[in-house]
Amino acid sequence: MSNRVHEVAKKFKMNTKDFISKISKLGINKENALNTLDESEIKKIENEFNKAKNNQGNEKQVIREKMIFNNQKEEKKEERKDYRRNRGYMNYTNTNSKNQSNFKNNNRKENNKENYNNNKDNQKKDYKNFKNRNNDNIANKDNKQNFKNNRNNDNRSNDKGFNAYSKDRDDYSSNNKFNKPKAKKDKKVASEPSIIPESENTATKKFSKGSNKSKFDKKKYENEKIQKEEERILKELRTDFRKENSKKKKKKAEKELKSEVEKIDEGAGILKISGELSVKDFAEKLGVNVSDIIKKFFMQGKILNANAILSLEEIEELALEYNVLIEMEEEEEISYGEKYELEIEDSSEDLELRAPVITIMGHVDHGKTSLLDAIRNTNIIASEAGGITQKIGAYQIDYKGQKITFIDTPGHEAFTEMRARGANITDIAILIVAADDGVKPQTIEAISHAKEANVPIIVAINKMDKVGANPMRVKQELTEQGLVWQEWGGDVEFIEISAKTGQNLEQLLETVLITAELQELKANSKKRAKAVVIESKLDPQVGTIADILVKEGTLRIGDIFVAGESYGKIRTMLNDKGEKITEAGPSTPVEITGFNNIPNAGDTLYCVKNDKQARKIIEDFKATNREIEINGKKHISLEMLSKELKDQDIKELKCIIRADSRGSVEALKDALSKLSNDEVSVNVIQASAGAITEGDVKLAEASNAIIIGFGVRPNTQARSESEKTGVEIRNYSVIYHVIEDIEKALKGMLDPEYREIYFGRMEVLQVFKISGVGNIAGSIVVDGKVQKDSKIRILRDGIIIHEGEISSLKRYKDDVKEATLGQECGISIKDYTDIKAHDIIESYKMEEIAR
Repeated sequence: MSNRVHEVAKKFKMNTKDFISKISKLGINKENALNTLDESEIKKIENEFNKAKNNQGNEKQVIREKMIFNNQKEEKKEERKDYRRNRGYMNYTNTNSKNQSNFKNNNRKENNKENYNNNKDNQKKDYKNFKNRNNDNIANKDNKQNFKNNRNNDNRSNDKGFNAYSKDRDDYSSNNKFNKPKAKKDKKVASEPSIIPESENTATKKFSKGSNKSKFDKKKYENEKIQKEEERILKELRTDFRKENSKKKKKKAEKELKSEVEKIDEGAGILKISGELSVKDFAEKLGVNVSDIIKKFFMQGKILNANAILSLEEIEELALEYNVLIEMEEEEEISYGEKYELEIEDSSEDLELRAPVITIMGHVDHGKTSLLDAIRNTNIIASEAGGITQKIGAYQIDYKGQKITFIDTPGHEAFTEMRARGANITDIAILIVAADDGVKPQTIEAISHAKEANVPIIVAINKMDKVGANPMRVKQELTEQGLVWQEWGGDVEFIEISAKTGQNLEQLLETVLITAELQELKANSKKRAKAVVIESKLDPQVGTIADILVKEGTLRIGDIFVAGESYGKIRTMLNDKGEKITEAGPSTPVEITGFNNIPNAGDTLYCVKNDKQARKIIEDFKATNREIEINGKKHISLEMLSKELKDQDIKELKCIIRADSRGSVEALKDALSKLSNDEVSVNVIQASAGAITEGDVKLAEASNAIIIGFGVRPNTQARSESEKTGVEIRNYSVIYHVIEDIEKALKGMLDPEYREIYFGRMEVLQVFKISGVGNIAGSIVVDGKVQKDSKIRILRDGIIIHEGEISSLKRYKDDVKEATLGQECGISIKDYTDIKAHDIIESYKMEEIAR
């Protein structure tokens, strides 16, 4: 299971950047979304998040309790305020009796009833004025002044009198514009205490009821307020991490940018792909939303959907925006053994010695096939076109009671893939080098394949019977390639042989057996067979034929098998001598039939239980490969080919390959692809094994391609169609001829190459404007000469501002063909007038180079 950062972040429902910042506080430093987390790190993060969640719950409880306490405290404060307000209003409305009694008592003491009546009348008038003032909202200045006077009179009424306009009253709050008391103690105006009529006592009851109702609503409001406050705090807790890191985003981005080189060195931020991807697959690999990628292309004027295929260039552009490096990797081949458990581990009791598999490798014409011919005592060279091995052959011999299997690989570099495949199925490599020719490029290539396959190498220095043979030179050259002779302190056996005379062949075979014995080569012959397809072809009479090498188990007639996208049942089996056999054990090369279609060379063949299992495996295998092909390759269509035909920037030679075997097809494709360059290219639009068909001719006609037939001929319908349409069919039997003809064709398609021939330069001294003519530059030749029929370029401050041709070149009034060093002349430029003093005019011409 993948544990990439963006996937774990998604699990915790967090933004990837915030998640990376969060885990960095835990000591887990990850640079981007593509880094992976191990199980211990994930467990640590989960514990921290659970702890934070519990703390969040505790914090919520504490906050709730604090809020309840604070609200109770506030409620008590409000009750005290209500009490004070009610008390003030009650005093305001109910102090009649108290004030009257106090006032009567004082008057009784003073025996002044007349003053009491006067005060009562005055208070009634004051109350009426106050009431009118409230109704009119204090609409005029007279009321305002009266209000002030009455307030002052009330304040000075007596020491025990109540201020009717107390700050604690609600009336005061509603009229605070005018009721703000002014601290002016120096002014003293006599006034009488204010007495409110008893009829106004009903206001107290109304206020009291309203106050009770207000108290009930307030509690409900406070509960709602607590709930809202809790939700707000929880929201803040969720976004606290994001807010905490928002200030660091800019610094973090700068830090990531500065450490980009370090990331590359450490291998961080690298996205490995095997080819082109769909938008959806690329988004999943990168850990971003599909819509984000679609929007980016929409802003560029490209409308894509989730299934659209992105080219490698588009993938690289997107990767730069997301600060990720793209690394190409080969798509891993799907193994039947791993996926369907077809490979069973062998016990030591079931293992037994098997024959070594030897691969003969080397340069063209150094004697590989001749050596194998000498060993088998048969002449197989005559069957090869041009005397060169065209495909892999596997043979088995008996030497002193022991079997040895040989694989002969072609020597030309075009068969690199075939030779590499041969090295991968071998146990020992015999590197053959001609004593009179030495080490060649294909020799070095063969050494590389053998070393890559990690197999021991035995060097056979051939053609010792020839005049001019120099084995010491060969040993020296091979030493430079890392193959050191045992007598020189190395670990490689060198055998000097002659395939023609048979010199030291037995010594070579003895060395092979000794090397194989040291390797202890064993296999289990009792289980279901596993083999490797060496070569396959289509026979018109028999059907598909494949040369295979059994690696494990025993292959029998009637076995059900799968190989690549092919499956079938073994119908016939022939050994290397063409004899019919019924079974073949480990290290045995055989030719079998029974395939439903042609397998690829290099496919692994597995025997399975029954036909049902074989069909199920093939269906799954095809579906997987189809997905890989869709994501990694562009399908060739006639529409695409027509579009490419219109593109004249890159020329290409399109061809269709038909060959007698899959190995030859691969070799031809590889050889032709190496002929492409920056200017011209070879585009193989179709390649397959079998005869040239009418369909091939029609495809070639539609795509303007040629057909290359290697070891095959067109059928009657194909020949007739080619004659009618004019499609060219070229037939070959030797690969060299194909390469030579294609090279010639490509050279004919190359654009001509030119070189610049410099004549000289002049400097503009002054520019003259002449009506009907234009600007004439009065110039002097400062280097070489200037020719009228040459091309020119104008430089200003060392920068080319124009390239063109000379319209006229004159000395005084005469037209001249050229002006030499030191001569002054007038020059006009064709279709260009923006010339200025001190401009430099260079004279040159372009000459074609033969290619």
